[in-house]
Amino acid sequence: MIVLQIALVLVALLLLLRALNLILALRWYNSPRPPGAVVSVQGKRFYYRLAGTGDPTVIIEPALATPSVEWWSIQEELSKTTRVLTYDRAGYGWSDFTPRARTSGTIALELSALLASLGIEGPLILVGHSQGGLYVNHFARLFPEKVAGAVFLDPLSPRDNRFKKELAPLIYKNSGVDKSRGLKMYNVLCMTGILRLLKPLIIKAPPFRYYNNVPSERIKILWQNLLFPKLYKTALSEYRIAQKDGQVELLTAAGQLPPVPVRILYHSPKVMVDEIMEYGGIKRDEAEKVEALWQELVREYLTLSPKSEWITAEGSGHFIHLQSPDLVVRTVLDVIGELRQMTAP
Repeated sequence: MIVLQIALVLVALLLLLRALNLILALRWYNSPRPPGAVVSVQGKRFYYRLAGTGDPTVIIEPALATPSVEWWSIQEELSKTTRVLTYDRAGYGWSDFTPRARTSGTIALELSALLASLGIEGPLILVGHSQGGLYVNHFARLFPEKVAGAVFLDPLSPRDNRFKKELAPLIYKNSGVDKSRGLKMYNVLCMTGILRLLKPLIIKAPPFRYYNNVPSERIKILWQNLLFPKLYKTALSEYRIAQKDGQVELLTAAGQLPPVPVRILYHSPKVMVDEIMEYGGIKRDEAEKVEALWQELVREYLTLSPKSEWITAEGSGHFIHLQSPDLVVRTVLDVIGELRQMTAP
């Protein structure tokens, strides 16, 4: 009888914690903050921030499960030179969840609709990090006449499912390559409300450990993003679809990238191997296998344009924009300079 009573009390506490989490999350979500604004796109609210003036317009597409605030510091630097747009993809940050399948094509079309609603045409320089790289890759193929350049930071390969096919199951499981495991765990913690209690632990792990130069108010926004259930439903949908066979064929059917300046920023292999060993608990030779395949896949991006260039972000892991922000800014400015020189009278 006592065991049953304890169980009922625990269930009641979990339900209360879950309800409290949802109430607080909704209160935050219903109060989008400046410096951004919201706009209706295809019947859904999208949160965006536009800064700077002039052409080209830089469009920033963040990684999986990442709101735009993570890029605001880089946006502010670039906006001293040109116009820069950051936005929350559907289901992230202050943007609405949508039941539409989170394919790269759908996300590219949503971005196109957002640009149209804001009156932004071109020329565009696309910046995509990780899974965001896959989306700007697709966008550039669909709208080549608008694209004047692209910068990819550790972009997700359309052949990313090779990791699961070619790595030993234990290495694949522990290397951190499989994002679905972490997303599922966070989803359960978020739905139960327990995640809110784990903040002291979570802020010590990536990506929070790399937010040293991020203002505290922005870190609060990043934390709030993790407490909203729609994030995990959206991110899991994005990730699962990107892992399916046929992604290469979908991109090919969309067209080709125009022959514009392309830069691929790639993490330091040494840093990445060390991080895989640290967080995955696997041996060095196993981590090196993961890194070798990763680099092979990303190097395929060099074939997108005859003007492609490979740049290693020395001292940086996967979060290049957080660990080497100056390099990212310089690289984008180089592409802008090259474009302006080409179009100068």
